[in-house]
Amino acid sequence: MESRTTEKNTLIFRIVGGIFLVFGIIFLAVTLKLWLRGSVPGMMTADTSGSYCTMEPVGSERLGATYEGAQAEEGYTFYRLDFQVTNEGDETRYMDNYYGIYFNEDNGNYNDVLDWWHTEEEESQPRYLFEDYDYTYLPAGRTGTYQMVVQILDGVKSFTVDYYPGDVSGERISFEMTIE
Repeated sequence: MESRTTEKNTLIFRIVGGIFLVFGIIFLAVTLKLWLRGSVPGMMTADTSGSYCTMEPVGSERLGATYEGAQAEEGYTFYRLDFQVTNEGDETRYMDNYYGIYFNEDNGNYNDVLDWWHTEEEESQPRYLFEDYDYTYLPAGRTGTYQMVVQILDGVKSFTVDYYPGDVSGERISFEMTIE
C-alpha cells in the first residue's frame, strides 16, 4: 500500500514539476523577447517608439512626357519610383506623403528631380491604397510598396534619396537610386 502512495506522489510531483518547467520556459522566452526588443536595434522593432519605417529602392519605370493629363516640365520626363517600406516601429504609419522624401538634399542638384507638377484642381484625384478608405497606412511589423511619381531631368541616371524614418526622431537616412 505504501509503495502505491509513493508512486502516486512521485507521479504528482513529476506532473507539477513539468507544469512549472513549461511556465518557467514561457516566462523566460517572454522576458528575453522584451529585453531584446528594447536593446537590439532592428530586433522586432526599432529603437524609437511610434512608427519607424525603413525604405529601399526596388525599381523605377519611365512614364513619358505626360502623366494623368499633366505635361512634364520642359527637359523632364515622368518616372514612377518604387520603394519597399518596412514599418519596424510599434505603431501604424499613415501614408499620406508621410515619408518626408527629399531628392539631392545635400548636393545642391535640387532640380534633377521634381516631386510636383501642375494639375487642374478638378483633375486631381486622391489615390488610396485600399478601396473605400480615405487614407493609406502601414501597420507595425508589416512591409509594403510605396510608389511615387516624379519628374526627372533628362540625362540624369542617379540621384540621392533622403527620408526621415521615424515620426518622433529627427534621424535622416540617405541612399543612392539609379533609374532604369
